[in-house]
Amino acid sequence: MMNELYVEISCGQIKFINEFFEEYKDERVTVKLTKSEKIKSIFLVTTNVSSDDTVRHLKNVFKETPHGTALHYAMRVLE
Repeated sequence: MMNELYVEISCGQIKFINEFFEEYKDERVTVKLTKSEKIKSIFLVTTNVSSDDTVRHLKNVFKETPHGTALHYAMRVLE
């Protein structure tokens, strides 16, 4: 069963997060940017894993990018 989760990501350099995740898709998640403000964005994530596993997966995926280890960001599922 697929879940739809809203994930909020906060970051001083939010444009790098947005550029990576705005249309991101892999075998576990499909991500769509729904709202972006100065330092935070909200993404709709369609997945078949739990909310904790979704956040863990997104962090691991972003960590592999050139900005992933340089940027400080926070990520959480909105209830």
